[in-house]
Amino acid sequence: MLCPVYSVKYFRDGYYKLIRFNTPRIPCLPTPREAFGDAEKKLSQAIARARSVITQVAICNDWDYFFTCTLDGAKHDRYDLDSFRKVFPQWLRDYNKKYRCKIRYLLVPERHKDGAWHIHGFLRGIPSDRLTPFVRGIHPEKLVNGGYLNWGDCSYKFGFCSLARIKDPVAAGHYVTKYITEDMAEACVGYGLHMYYCSIRLARAVPMGYSYERCVALDKFIQNDGKYCSTGYVKDVDWSFWLDYLPAEPLQLPCYAPESPVPLCMSNALLQLSMFDSAGWCSGEH
Repeated sequence: MLCPVYSVKYFRDGYYKLIRFNTPRIPCLPTPREAFGDAEKKLSQAIARARSVITQVAICNDWDYFFTCTLDGAKHDRYDLDSFRKVFPQWLRDYNKKYRCKIRYLLVPERHKDGAWHIHGFLRGIPSDRLTPFVRGIHPEKLVNGGYLNWGDCSYKFGFCSLARIKDPVAAGHYVTKYITEDMAEACVGYGLHMYYCSIRLARAVPMGYSYERCVALDKFIQNDGKYCSTGYVKDVDWSFWLDYLPAEPLQLPCYAPESPVPLCMSNALLQLSMFDSAGWCSGEH
């Protein structure tokens, strides 16, 4: 039986992730020591998983604004991230009902040196009449000159916040993962907290299929080498690009496939209809 050499994931039109497996994907039972693992390894794996999901959700969805919020101690406990995690979604659900909107979010917390939490992330769906520009002479010049917007309702509830229009969703998606540091991860994992928070029913990367032979033409896209796998992104190509590399029908079932690939024998139209609803969002529940 053949083992896959490459895996391809669709993020958005013209943007794909290529994964090259550097070791055969053959399942094996872990030894007792591997089953438990050490704390450092578990933390490293948790960081990798969080970064992967954040990158997917950030890039695969269309967002309006990059969001930054500094929690105000007079309005909300700046040191209690778990409380914010519970209060913010409920406040947003009430807000959606009140203003008849459908705001969606992806939030990544950042911990300051004093232990207080700062929130970054992506938002879409905020009614435009609830946003106002910052005022020169009152607010920082950087915010005024940069065209940032103030979401007064959120500022009143949680603390000072600013919104920046997203010009390059791919760059913004990769940028936000910089907040997933080892120190932040240790703080979250140590208190049983999550490293990110997001709305349900947001699109994530779609597995397209596997290639079972080493290919120099694909290797040129590899940018990050790892011990077990290497990765890279393929830009500005359409679906047909992959037809030369991914078999329409699997030659044999792989020894181990982490995802269920979408058969490329489907037409592009059928493929898109099967994975996305009329609004362009992944139809599965996440």
